[in-house]
Amino acid sequence: MRFSLRIYLITFLAIIITSLGYSQSGKIAGRIMDETGKEPLPFVNVIVQGTSFGAASDINGYFSIIGIPPGTYTVKASSIGYTSTAVTDVRVFIDLTTMVDFNLKEESVKGKEIVVIAQRPLVQKDLTASTAIIDSKEIAALPVTEFQDVLQLKAGYVGGSVRGGRSGEVVYAIDGVPVTDVYDGSNVVDVATSSIQELQFISGAFNAEYGKALSGYVNIATKDGGNSFQGNLTTYFGGHLSNHTSIFRDINSIRPLSIRDLEGSLSGPIIPDKLTFYSNVRYVYFGGWIYGRDVFNPWNITINKGPTYPVAQRYILSAITKGDTSGLGNGAMVPMNWNEQIYGQFKLTLRPFSGMKVDYNYFINNSDARQFNQAFTYNPYGDYNYYNNANTNILAITHTLSANTFYTLDLSYFFKEYLQYVYANPSDPRYTNTQLFSLVPTDVPSFLTGGTQNTMFRRSTGTYGVKFDITSQMNRINQVKLGVEYNSYDLTYNNITLLQPNNLQDVTVSLNPFAAMHVPDPNNPNENLYIDLYTKRPMAFSAYIQDKIELKDLIINVGIRGDYFNPDGQLLNDPSDPDIYHPLNPINQAKTFAQRQTYWYHNAPTSFKLSPRLGVAFPITDRGVVHFSYGQFFQVPNFELLYTNTGYKFPQGTGNVGIAGNPGLKPEQTTSGEVGVSQALSDDISVDLTGYFRDISNLAGTTINQIYLYGGAATYSQYSNSDFGFVKGIILSVTKRMTNHWSATLDYTLQSAKGDASDPNALRNYLVSGIQPEVQLVPLNWDQQHTINATFNYASDAEWGFSLIGSYGSGFPYSPSSSQNLSDLLINTGLKPSTINVDMRVYKDFVLNKLKINLFLRIYNLFDTENQLNVYNDSGTANFTMAEFLDRTNGNPTTLVNSLDEYFRNPSFYSEPRRVEVGATVFF
Repeated sequence: MRFSLRIYLITFLAIIITSLGYSQSGKIAGRIMDETGKEPLPFVNVIVQGTSFGAASDINGYFSIIGIPPGTYTVKASSIGYTSTAVTDVRVFIDLTTMVDFNLKEESVKGKEIVVIAQRPLVQKDLTASTAIIDSKEIAALPVTEFQDVLQLKAGYVGGSVRGGRSGEVVYAIDGVPVTDVYDGSNVVDVATSSIQELQFISGAFNAEYGKALSGYVNIATKDGGNSFQGNLTTYFGGHLSNHTSIFRDINSIRPLSIRDLEGSLSGPIIPDKLTFYSNVRYVYFGGWIYGRDVFNPWNITINKGPTYPVAQRYILSAITKGDTSGLGNGAMVPMNWNEQIYGQFKLTLRPFSGMKVDYNYFINNSDARQFNQAFTYNPYGDYNYYNNANTNILAITHTLSANTFYTLDLSYFFKEYLQYVYANPSDPRYTNTQLFSLVPTDVPSFLTGGTQNTMFRRSTGTYGVKFDITSQMNRINQVKLGVEYNSYDLTYNNITLLQPNNLQDVTVSLNPFAAMHVPDPNNPNENLYIDLYTKRPMAFSAYIQDKIELKDLIINVGIRGDYFNPDGQLLNDPSDPDIYHPLNPINQAKTFAQRQTYWYHNAPTSFKLSPRLGVAFPITDRGVVHFSYGQFFQVPNFELLYTNTGYKFPQGTGNVGIAGNPGLKPEQTTSGEVGVSQALSDDISVDLTGYFRDISNLAGTTINQIYLYGGAATYSQYSNSDFGFVKGIILSVTKRMTNHWSATLDYTLQSAKGDASDPNALRNYLVSGIQPEVQLVPLNWDQQHTINATFNYASDAEWGFSLIGSYGSGFPYSPSSSQNLSDLLINTGLKPSTINVDMRVYKDFVLNKLKINLFLRIYNLFDTENQLNVYNDSGTANFTMAEFLDRTNGNPTTLVNSLDEYFRNPSFYSEPRRVEVGATVFF
């Protein structure tokens, strides 16, 4: 019924709204004067060549053209009696105004058109919040392969966090439509860098039109097809080139095809001037840099002969016992952090008549991967495989009502599925007896010598969206924009622990490692604890209005946003007796299951929040501007926190026995503000200095006050809006545009990010560990004080060049191990080692007939630096731990299958070693 209602609503809106404006657009404005610059010229025609956009100057010579997609254009002004003038290389950016002024000469005799090359201003005077704008050429010049690599170079982006926020607080939008997975805050599909026309990364207090984000907003505008056929084909291959064999197993073996990529794009007309297309397809395999060894098959059995034997002789393997090699692998090296991805995009653009534009954009993104697990180093096929399947559909109908008004309608559906298992079939005969894990030696440091993971996980998120925006240039000063958005979500979750028969014989006696697994019966009270299934259909609605006021010496963005959310969840009426299948209270035990259903739960409340936003820019000189922004931002917590253990099922025991989600969580809140100055120091160098703060409250967390189960023998935790934080920082950005064959950028972030917990589970985890933390501000996991990113790009006249990326980080905090009574004082008080990295790209262009060929070499971690990303909490370093020291000094370094160095030198504690890629792109 709800599905039918959604389809009806989308169809109804599509019918009644027959025209639309471009959702990701900017504005061109300016003034037309005579050649003396003293007299304004009214009624001059101004057109954006190659498009249907245009306007006429008013009585005072002013003009504005709105709704222009981001890109580079030629703008022409013409009037009877004056020489036509065209300005080329005019850059238009999303939500910003590009100023183009004309001085027209009187024409007595028909002459040639005057052509002027526009110079992009170093300082964008109507930027009221910190925004990084990157176009396709800038992305192509850098040694990056994914658009996320570009974001990491920008000021305010520290350790995967934007201005001190948690993961999942950034919204990703494609062509104006948010495509964020609401379950965990990740992006639904990747976008190939070659498909991006412009990328905007807003880390300041963004406008009211942008919602559902606390920390940042990423706008991605994709390319359209044109009236000429264009395309390119790119391929590259490579591998890792390093001698750090003490850390990375077999890394010195050269594997030139462990990384391989093939990508192509094609665009052009189907019906010239009416229907065009853009397409992109990519396949990439990344072999990773962490290898295990196929020493044992998952069905190998380790047998403990007893404590009377010396350690060296205490454990034997079933393969040896049985006199065959069935339990032994082939000894080959096996990649353990690889991924394989297939990506595709197809975009149709229809222009049925002047002023109308219809886009249909389809993305598909499927990937398989393996995540490194140190325990499975010698049993690599017993661990999980991971799968992501996603697609996105966006229909945008675009119509300009007049030179001053346009409106947009976006209809979207996107789907993301995530799966995790060893074998796809729960009845697969290769699943092993879970007892194999318990046979692993505990008195010697040993990798697992057999066994398979026995959990199967699947979740999917389907999102239906309708988004309507209308923009009007009310007068020369005021540009008003308002909009509404409706989203409906289908969230499906299956978390299953496979069960084996209870009567299995001891595996060390039967020597049969296999077990016939089965899926738990959710209706069986003895099994439903091992299965968590739910389907939720929450919905969200939002509306906003904002005004961009552009005065001569003042630009103001002011607006307000409202967000409504219905969680479609249930809360307990009696939290002390949570499991409806296993009631603890005798009164509830006396009732039937059907009777308990009538009073056990109540519906979670809906929420509504208003978010005021304000941004101001003061141009102080023709080359400088002061900017200020302030606003309140709300975001519904990631859905995984709302619906964790939605059945409120807990095992028997004492102490804290589990955690429950909370569909009644209120929206998380951040109050953000910043003030800064942007100044052009010369014709090609500009600098921006900005200070900011973020006051964070109502974050999802696990309150210290545990919930006691009926009878008082055990407790459990539940998410609540209990966490908070405060972030402050200064960012410095220096940009040198391309002149004299080179360009460069420098982004520096000085930041302090403090809070009571780095993730929602932190306080509960401390309690389970027997630690009683105090609720206080401590450094967050991403509290890196100094972060520096720099780029350098050189391009010669001889069609060759190179680019470099350098980064430095002063180190992230960690919690040193200590006695329990001091633990509350030592949370994140240690500091990991600093990190440094340099990447490089070198290229050479050739022209062969009508083909342009670009050969390139990319090297990541050019100097093969050993950066320590994780450390042992008893030493503060990845290279040493007291556990290894004690093993060696006790004179008992005996191990079963691996050395002490292998066991304690965890390769995932270090950054990726040197990676080399060689490739070519053919443009046609």
